[in-house]
Amino acid sequence: MPNYHALTSALELAGTNVVVVGGTQGIGAGIALRLAELGASVLICGRNEKLGDEMVRKLKERGAKDARFAFAGRDLGTLKAIKALVEDIAAWAGEEGVQYLYLSQGGPVYFTPGTVENLTAGFNVQIIAHFLIPYLLLTRTNPVLREGAQICHIGRPGEKNRIIDFDDFSGLKAAATGTFSMMTHPFRWLFMMDVFTKEFNVKFPGIHTTHLYPGPVYTELFNAPSLPWYMHVFQKTIFRWTSISTAQYADIAIWETVSDEGKALRRAFWDQYGREVTVDKRVDSDPEFRQRVWDNLLQLSEI
Repeated sequence: MPNYHALTSALELAGTNVVVVGGTQGIGAGIALRLAELGASVLICGRNEKLGDEMVRKLKERGAKDARFAFAGRDLGTLKAIKALVEDIAAWAGEEGVQYLYLSQGGPVYFTPGTVENLTAGFNVQIIAHFLIPYLLLTRTNPVLREGAQICHIGRPGEKNRIIDFDDFSGLKAAATGTFSMMTHPFRWLFMMDVFTKEFNVKFPGIHTTHLYPGPVYTELFNAPSLPWYMHVFQKTIFRWTSISTAQYADIAIWETVSDEGKALRRAFWDQYGREVTVDKRVDSDPEFRQRVWDNLLQLSEI
């Protein structure tokens, strides 16, 4: 595998505005820190003010003296908070706009226990925020994301043969009746991300949207008390020795989305090795299906 740290070290991002949603810890924090080292101004977004303040301190230590670093505190489990964050981003970006938007929020902590309340918050964080934040930044009277900007979703592209129930789009009816399945519904959500990633590229061709798979990356999120005991055992044993660090993955993600070489490939779906991910054929060949998913997301976003 190429030395991605060496490759990204050649990048010069002075004068570039970057937003990292989910940037207070885990993969998002790793990406934010590396971008600061490369000269970018960075706004990180998260729900923990203490972690946010600590991250801003680290960004200032590693970043350029003339760069700007800030934290926007929002819990994206509600539509109100998601829309408020868009206003925070617009205010921070000002007339210069945002050149790179990374959405790394979410994770397994929102999936357990499977109550309607938890799953509503989880769907808002994992899917609605990934969709609505870039949508609103693109469709403002004075767009914050402009020609040449990059949108990057950190998730898991490549889900195939997943069935989307348009009568229970988010799975909340299934949760209410006790039929929500951890083996099917969350993977439908990931498939939705492939679908709207493609549709963003169709509807906004001057902006490039990607969906990246980080592979096994070791983060402290696996210590969340809401996770089942076997997940804690796994992360303390096998996962710790088979995963890469957030700093290592940050270089891969940044090369894929920022470097001239990565941009020239015009890929929408990447894996952790710098390769293209093959997605479900409906993503590329069924515009009516994509539009139906898009319309449902707009409706759930109350747009």
